[in-house]
Amino acid sequence: MTKIVSKAHSLEGWQLKNWFVGNWKTIKELIKVGVPYAISTFFSADLAMQGFITIVGKFILDTGEYWYKEYTR
Repeated sequence: MTKIVSKAHSLEGWQLKNWFVGNWKTIKELIKVGVPYAISTFFSADLAMQGFITIVGKFILDTGEYWYKEYTR
């Protein structure tokens, strides 16, 4: 099996797909916080209410993900 070595100051072998797969957890968490925050700013100008709606929205999305996936304990 050949190994691709990227020398310094080179992007040889870099692929967007690999970056996306490697950063999927971070992207998913940004979506889980970003979507509820965007919705909360649409419905309320109060900063405390925006924070509350964002936290509740993330909780709902986390619960949905737990329900959808299979976890082993």
